[in-house]
Amino acid sequence: MEKIPSGIDGLDDLLNGGFPKNRTILLLGATGTGKSTFGVQFLVNGALKYKQPGILITLEEAYEDMCENYYSYGWDLKDLFEKNLLRVYTPPPALQMEETEHDLFLLVDVIQRMAEEINAKRIVFDSLSSFSVTFTNFQHRKRLLALSHLLNELDCTSLILAETTEDKIASSNYGEEAYISQGIIVLHYERLASSRHRGIEIRKMRGVSHSQKIKEMEITEKGIKVFSQDYIR
Repeated sequence: MEKIPSGIDGLDDLLNGGFPKNRTILLLGATGTGKSTFGVQFLVNGALKYKQPGILITLEEAYEDMCENYYSYGWDLKDLFEKNLLRVYTPPPALQMEETEHDLFLLVDVIQRMAEEINAKRIVFDSLSSFSVTFTNFQHRKRLLALSHLLNELDCTSLILAETTEDKIASSNYGEEAYISQGIIVLHYERLASSRHRGIEIRKMRGVSHSQKIKEMEITEKGIKVFSQDYIR
């Protein structure tokens, strides 16, 4: 099976080389676990290390704010944009809050055009939880189905970010997003005595032999780093 390396220090060792190519991976975690940083780092690494352009669909931050915030890691998003290695799309309010067939087709069309424009190989959705917060269960399923069809047609490896809680993770309640993904990665951020520490767990990665243990993780000045030590709870 062909792999797409994440480029995240230590993670690809746990995946025996990286994510399966052209698959959809669900990245779960509570607030503050580092999901957005993980997603942007996946795109930046793809662009700089492997010459694989990427697309970020985000509701979490404005483009200018992102460029400023992630520059602290040494990631120049504007430079990647100018070199056609990155596209960032923030759906307008109508797409975020309403539910019509026209909105669904518009979203799919925008992503397809961006992918063709830069020959994208990586896509990150940040996050589906925000994108679907006002929808009914039926509307949410409908959007997930439309997204699933799109991802199956594109020659891209995709990360879908979703908010959850430690309680839901413990009960293996991953939400409906899990049904359109071939892999699940969970980020932990729990209190131990007087401080918090981070961990990362590969819950599922179809077709890939991977580590079954939760490993220590940190967000450093250069981004996310995964360690070989087991996570202590």
